Amino acid sequence: MAPHSQTGHPKLGDFAASSMADAQGKWLLRENPARPDELAGRIRRDSPADVLAAASAAAAAQREWAALDFETRADTLRMAFGSVEGIDTLARTMASEMGKPVGECAGEIRFALAFAADMEGRARRLLADDVRGEGPGRRVVRRAPYGVIAAIVPWNAPIILAMTKIAPALLSGNAVLVKPSPFAPLTLSAIVAMIAAHLPPGLLRAVNGGAETGEALIGAPEVAKVAFTGGGTVGRAVLEQASRRFIPSVMELGGNDPLIVLEDFAPTTARMEALVWASFLNAGQVCMAAKRLYVHEAVAERFVDAYVETARRLLHMGDPLDPRTNIGPVISAQAQGRISRVAAQARCDGGMVVPLLNDFSDYPEQGYFVAPQLVTGLTDNAELVRDEQFGPIVPVVTWRDEADVRRWAATGDCLSASVWSSDAERAWDLAASLPAGLCLVNAHNRSGFSFDLPFGGSGPSGFGREYGDEGLLEYSMPKALHQPATGSVASAYPGKA
Repeated sequence: MAPHSQTGHPKLGDFAASSMADAQGKWLLRENPARPDELAGRIRRDSPADVLAAASAAAAAQREWAALDFETRADTLRMAFGSVEGIDTLARTMASEMGKPVGECAGEIRFALAFAADMEGRARRLLADDVRGEGPGRRVVRRAPYGVIAAIVPWNAPIILAMTKIAPALLSGNAVLVKPSPFAPLTLSAIVAMIAAHLPPGLLRAVNGGAETGEALIGAPEVAKVAFTGGGTVGRAVLEQASRRFIPSVMELGGNDPLIVLEDFAPTTARMEALVWASFLNAGQVCMAAKRLYVHEAVAERFVDAYVETARRLLHMGDPLDPRTNIGPVISAQAQGRISRVAAQARCDGGMVVPLLNDFSDYPEQGYFVAPQLVTGLTDNAELVRDEQFGPIVPVVTWRDEADVRRWAATGDCLSASVWSSDAERAWDLAASLPAGLCLVNAHNRSGFSFDLPFGGSGPSGFGREYGDEGLLEYSMPKALHQPATGSVASAYPGKA
């Protein structure tokens, strides 16, 4: 099988083939996608036996961790998260292993640490005992940890997508075993080790490997919940394995996210820049990127002209370690080939491919680079519109009737969706009607993100939530404690004395 599912996320079963491995299979060797003949680094592969031992150690550590009062856990974690240092060096490693521009890598690490601080405040409020009712007796709802959490993380935003699992899980009294993607294991494993050094031994650990490592992790008897971010094909396999053990899961599975432009849209500089980054942040390899743009025919020509001008001014492709670069390579040769095939099919489907780089003189001669492209002239049933591309190519589809665009936007997997208009109330009403987990007005991707809001999918794009209060509460169970008042038990049975 190819190393990417239809949604563009890597498959667990193909990691070993897509990452380099030494002859003995003891190490994962990660190539630099900007310079494939260069090794970004290597990390030791964990065998299934290693994973089972880690799960056993995590369970022992978790029991002692959960017995601590919340303030002790919070103080310990504040110190542990604060121990992450050398962010600029970590960012360079991250840029080398996954191709994201170095400035974006540093920003992701800082964002992840800010998220952890936000979770601490929420945990202090939400994990306190909830006393129910008044009068005699005691009725309390207490949040109880699950035990050991398996966190399975993709390559495209490894630090924040791990932290959305690590921080709330640890604050809630769980242990966490993190499985990074072999496409980006180096930086995440280093950060996990930094944090873990300040925690009880075994409480937090990264386990590295391919399909056999992931399967061993989900199958470990001590694992009580799985938190997965990735493609639908792998997500289904993870869910099936977890369900055989009756353990719950959080699934964020990406989506083919729509962006709708209404006929009254005004193409200001700020809005056009936000629109370009809605699709091309991290070379389009973002689960909540705008993957298909639906633009009203009355403003389509002006919109495309403004979009192309803005993109050619903003986008600078090159070596991710160059601070001038803001769009790097895609993750692998397979991804590069897949996106090239999608672009060729778009031409066959009647699309006109518009290049979005202003100057090709600096186009890299090696590496898995794909020039950013806008495609016009497609209908809603074209492959590029119908299926998530997960790369730097985005279609524009024109529309006239609002009923049509509502129906088009509602098809496929919608993790997020947005509406752009000068009439905020009309846009709000339309956005609220779309079947996505996150619905936005005049914002999309990073420009529309908030720590306060739960983030997650709808239907095939997943279930469960990260961020916000809801994201914290995913990692504990409500436990009811009741001491009835003396002589009150009989009153619970109508008709009895």
